[in-house]
Amino acid sequence: MELLRLSPYISVGFTYTIPATYTSNEVFTATITDLVDNSVSTQTVTNKAAYVWSITLPAKYDNDYNVVIKDASGDILQDESYQVRRPYVDPNTLADTATDIATKTEHEELARAVIDAVIPQGFYYEKKTLEVVGLGADYVPVWDDVKKVLKVYENNVLIYNSSNPTAYEKNFEITADGTAITQTYVGTLNRYEGAALILPAGGTDYISNDTTYFGIFSTTFDYKFEVEFGHKFVPSDIARATKLLITDIECGQLDYYKRYVTAYNTDQYKLQFDKQSFEGTGNILVDKILSKYAKSITRLGVL
Repeated sequence: MELLRLSPYISVGFTYTIPATYTSNEVFTATITDLVDNSVSTQTVTNKAAYVWSITLPAKYDNDYNVVIKDASGDILQDESYQVRRPYVDPNTLADTATDIATKTEHEELARAVIDAVIPQGFYYEKKTLEVVGLGADYVPVWDDVKKVLKVYENNVLIYNSSNPTAYEKNFEITADGTAITQTYVGTLNRYEGAALILPAGGTDYISNDTTYFGIFSTTFDYKFEVEFGHKFVPSDIARATKLLITDIECGQLDYYKRYVTAYNTDQYKLQFDKQSFEGTGNILVDKILSKYAKSITRLGVL
């Protein structure tokens, strides 16, 4: 089930009606699992049967949650997954009455699905976990459009938390060009782009003071980063494109397969479609807008 997160992006909720078979006061528990980092939280309520229980979910990020509701004996009453998503255009700004807003909400969801089919990464703001192995450098390259480092784990030990940065020896940030994660420094610093070259030393009676630098992200160390990435705000042209698609849906203009017929035989009704009939959104203006967001490489790898 999809729940729309709207400004100010604090929380979003849904209701659950406790079955009428529960005639006395009883404790009900909702276990909420964040499907990105698998963190778990609970909400409880004590009330009579047929009570409408309002359960809230965080709305800071576009995220998926699994909600399991149990009674006092541990029996599962509901096991449901919820997709918290920011709409590309707020349906409440497109209509005035509750009925019209509900219709606009359905059309916005469909238009957004069409756009996401063309631009798979979408235009959301999400939380993600990155796991890498240190290479002995002062940088960890990132592929996604990372905006902020939330937590850093080194060999499964928490070494940084953005909610209380002063409590940790090291702080981390995204480089100005957005291509890597590095440690925050003040003053002059010449960072290592790669591991230091260490040549093997022969046996000797001379003992030196080894001051070799091994980089912030030590070789073979395991690192886990929890980060924010994506679009903090929906680009204005994407909002406009969504409105165009909503209009097409309402006016029945998305039967675009009719526009790409390249051959037609009336004998046996043989039709031949251009390959473009299976690409794009069906609206050439929207396709032009989306073209600048398309990525030729969607996943970094080795051929």
